[in-house]
Amino acid sequence: MLALCGLVRAQNYEIDQGTSDAITKYLHMSELPMVTALYSTSPGGSKQLILRGFVATQFGRDDAERIATGYLNDPSVKMFDQILLDPHVEDMRGAQQSSAGDAGSQSPSSPDQLWNKTMQGIYQNGGQTPAGSGPMLP
Repeated sequence: MLALCGLVRAQNYEIDQGTSDAITKYLHMSELPMVTALYSTSPGGSKQLILRGFVATQFGRDDAERIATGYLNDPSVKMFDQILLDPHVEDMRGAQQSSAGDAGSQSPSSPDQLWNKTMQGIYQNGGQTPAGSGPMLP
């Protein structure tokens, strides 16, 4: 995977921020709040999609790939899945559902607060950022 990341950078892919944001929003609306997408194209017309973030299960990881692929509806896009599995992500889901169900309660935590809480739990349990990757998108 590290060689692929280097290769991707060497080909001067240009990020399509609008498409990246749209896919990320679609993933979040599809109950994958900790997954982000980075869509880019090369001058030669090659297209790629990098999925990053965290899910609780392999099913969630597969679902993110399926949803993103379906959204793009373009089989020529190369997908690079950098999503990490962390069972603690499921704990966030329970917190969101219980706070949303309380009548008259404050709105649920912001995505940034949830992200920070999850990252803190991952690092406290010995998780590390994947080698060769930069910061995750919010």
